[in-house]
Amino acid sequence: MANRSTLIRDILYFIKNDLSSNITDPLATRTGFVMTSYPQRAVKYPIITIKVTNLEQARAGMQTTATDTLINLEVRVWARNEKEKDTISNQVMERLANIQFTAAGSVNNDFHDVNILSAVEVDEEGDAGVKSRIIQVQYKFWQ
Repeated sequence: MANRSTLIRDILYFIKNDLSSNITDPLATRTGFVMTSYPQRAVKYPIITIKVTNLEQARAGMQTTATDTLINLEVRVWARNEKEKDTISNQVMERLANIQFTAAGSVNNDFHDVNILSAVEVDEEGDAGVKSRIIQVQYKFWQ
């Protein structure tokens, strides 16, 4: 269960662990396929990075300390080619749409009403350039 005082850590931990367990790493012999920040060390693509890009809180009503919170995440797929980028991106979007009501899914972790806001291409030029897609995701949290 998520907590307002550790909300950013909780959602990053939940999404990272779920994607790590349910998205197939094409280079299956390594750890660190899904990360919560872009690594400072050299990496082997593909990787998935996750970060919170915006958080909006509003009081849930008069005379209450509860809040309604919108959490925007950036889930970015970095890949070696277009096919790999498309395959992993589709797996990520499908997983995020389907984990709401699974056992230990997003609803059980207090993250509700997932919306995929956009999926934007950010590719480096040339055949050898890194291919990436930024998937903007929004969750709601009440507490």
